[in-house]
Amino acid sequence: MYKRMAFLGVFMVMLFAGRALAGTGGTEFQEIYTTLTDWTTGYLGKAMAAGLFLTGMAIGIIRQSLMAIVLGIAGGMAVHYTPNIIDAVVTALI
Repeated sequence: MYKRMAFLGVFMVMLFAGRALAGTGGTEFQEIYTTLTDWTTGYLGKAMAAGLFLTGMAIGIIRQSLMAIVLGIAGGMAVHYTPNIIDAVVTALI
């Protein structure tokens, strides 16, 4: 079982090794990426994060569980910080 998984892992690395520089081209999509990044890190992203938190808090109060609040906070953080993480990962590969 483990040999098969190891072989599959090595095969996937060999298959996608040539695509490690995938973040270097595609300037035709730069405007779309910039717009989406501006939306999520700007006031739209802050509004979405606040909405996720408030929705999670409301569901948490109704169900009497803190898990919904935690998921609301995590969703808000994901909306706000994901563009920075994507930039860091893609520029690290170039």
